[in-house]
Amino acid sequence: MGDHDKKPTDDVLANPLRLRREEELRILGMHCATCEVTLTKAISAIQGVKDTRVNLASGNAKVVLEGGKLKDVVSAIRKAGYDVALQKFTGKVIVSEEESTRLRQFIEELDGVVSAKINPSSGIVIVEFNPMTTSSERIQEEIRKKGYKLDIAEEKLSKSSEVRKLLLYLLVGALVSPFTLIGIPILQLLLSIPVVFFSGMRFHLGAYRAIRNKTMNMDVLVSLSSLTAWVYSLLSFLILHSGYFFDSASLLVTFILAGKTLEAYIKEMSNRDIITLQSIKARKSTGEIVDSRKLKVGDVVIVKSGELVPSDGIVDDGEGYIVESIYTGEPSAVKKVKGDPVIGGSTLVSGFLSIYVTRAGDRTYMAQVIEALREAETVRMPIQDLTDKISFVFVPSIILISLISFVVWFYIMHQTLTFSVLIAVAILASACPCGFGLATPMAVIIGIRRLLKKGIIVKNGESLEKLKNVRTFVFDKTGTITKGEIEVRKFQEYVPGTLELAASLERMSSHPIARAIATLSSSAHRVENFEEIEGGVYGKVDGFEVLVGKPELIKRNCEGETSGDVSVCVNWKISADLWLSDPIREDARELIGDLKKRYKIVIATGDSSLYADRVAQEIGVELRKGLSPEEKVELVKKLKSEGGVAFVGDGINDAQSLKEADVGIALSTGTDIAKYAGDVVIPNLGSLKFLLRQLSKTVRKIKENIIWALTYNAILVPIAAGMLYSLGIILPPQYAAIGMAMNSVSVTLWSFVQ
Repeated sequence: MGDHDKKPTDDVLANPLRLRREEELRILGMHCATCEVTLTKAISAIQGVKDTRVNLASGNAKVVLEGGKLKDVVSAIRKAGYDVALQKFTGKVIVSEEESTRLRQFIEELDGVVSAKINPSSGIVIVEFNPMTTSSERIQEEIRKKGYKLDIAEEKLSKSSEVRKLLLYLLVGALVSPFTLIGIPILQLLLSIPVVFFSGMRFHLGAYRAIRNKTMNMDVLVSLSSLTAWVYSLLSFLILHSGYFFDSASLLVTFILAGKTLEAYIKEMSNRDIITLQSIKARKSTGEIVDSRKLKVGDVVIVKSGELVPSDGIVDDGEGYIVESIYTGEPSAVKKVKGDPVIGGSTLVSGFLSIYVTRAGDRTYMAQVIEALREAETVRMPIQDLTDKISFVFVPSIILISLISFVVWFYIMHQTLTFSVLIAVAILASACPCGFGLATPMAVIIGIRRLLKKGIIVKNGESLEKLKNVRTFVFDKTGTITKGEIEVRKFQEYVPGTLELAASLERMSSHPIARAIATLSSSAHRVENFEEIEGGVYGKVDGFEVLVGKPELIKRNCEGETSGDVSVCVNWKISADLWLSDPIREDARELIGDLKKRYKIVIATGDSSLYADRVAQEIGVELRKGLSPEEKVELVKKLKSEGGVAFVGDGINDAQSLKEADVGIALSTGTDIAKYAGDVVIPNLGSLKFLLRQLSKTVRKIKENIIWALTYNAILVPIAAGMLYSLGIILPPQYAAIGMAMNSVSVTLWSFVQ
């Protein structure tokens, strides 16, 4: 057989990433031939890339992969300074904790898929893909072929309910199972059929899908235990005429369904607040009632007392008191009158408002919060690698223990066949791997939701893990440690009229220092050739050449000695000195005082004035002043060599430093979350303390959940195996099933106790 006749091996078929495939990407940001060379080198350097062709004219890049990952290619393009036109969809899939990792890997191996994130607790799936290669419909179809149902439409997400589906199966089991306790074998047989094969069908199908995908999960244990009990009972009824377990098989399925329904209900309740905020009913001024997601900019909506504000906007008429805790984290109501901005998702506690919609759809504050929330909740903590390993061997180990117990009781202890089968089935029914899979995601979800209630938005879930390893906090000064409300504390004018010229010049600038100096005089002078330069401003005022700036700038360009935080030169001679102040935030002193006990604290500021020294001395921290944005980044890089670094600052002006830090924490001053760099957005500096406290609770809760899941199984499985038989205690399969069901329920409930 020639090489061209060879078929791919089973190993290759099992891993599509080894097969050759082509991807065509739409590149954003190319503008010259050098871009082609830069991108070609960046993409070609990725392992598994066989060939790369970048076309400047079309703006596309054709990449041939042999074992490489599209995610790595996209990452390389972005690191090179360009971007890729991608699309993303959010869906919902019913998948067990044990199967979620394998399903995520399967999705990421599909052509055109860049990344996939799955939260097995909520069933939320976020898929980013290349629209030039694939589509959401195609991905949905491939997932369907794998045996899963994926709902993509947002409307379906809010309406579909796992609880309703489970309730139907549970209703059949709950109505029929009690009658299987009647001691008439033929009646038990007939009544057990709808319970085991209708109510239990979700477990049987789940077991088949898991085995087909070469994995094992809780469905395998439930299906195996219920079918073993039922088949043995059938054989006993037809041939052996010994013991019957029709009632045990039926009650086993019913009790586990009850536990799963309760678990699903708890999860659904934890998501209800988010679903409610997604689809607030809006009453237009015309009287029409619509879903808030269908509002458009320019619509006018009516909000009455006790109702939620459906979208971001401005009060057009009326007045009332609104609680904006979703934005500020504060539970107190704020009065809103005509012209005031309002945030979608806020509650009007009293009054009446007519609101003009200024942002709609995915641009609203609430939509951005929900998007960030979903991204963050799909994070994988490193500890999940351990739980994945436990789950991988758990089910096979339980099956093996069940078989060994059967052999010991039947062949060594010489118990009856019925008793030995009872023990084997009880072991299968008692063990539950779900607790391991739920331990981390449930704790993370609850932790992130608690942060949201305080106005803290986690944009990157991995930051929760990284924040745990932070050793140094770097704070920007102006607007972070201080209020950003700069005032001229005092001034000294060496040449009369200098401050009038300076005030006229500074009115041309929007810088906070400029606004403070502009208030020193109300007189107007003619300004020409205005120019903002690094460290100050320059212009001609009434024919005089005026330069206002920091000491470094003044010393390089003017005659005389400067002693203020800012100086004014007229015709290149120092004519006035000004001393500035910026009040320290009330919550900054307490926060810094608390953080200093556990972390190294550094203030990094572009302010080179003596006031920066006074602020640092007053709160007792290290100061690095007069830094440019690039120098702040270099400082963060240097500090990272000593341990984890978190940077706290303005989410816009400090974007570079926030991205460079291990954890970037942006202090928000507006409602457009998308424009803020950083991993976490906080409404005020005091929120940082709550963030760190909640992080500690979340990490502790994850560990507690894992320990509980391990302990639960470590106690229940030996009891099911007959360890207490000498005391006259055995655990029937149906009661063992209650234990299985309550394992995952208890982990879910315990995650709420923080």
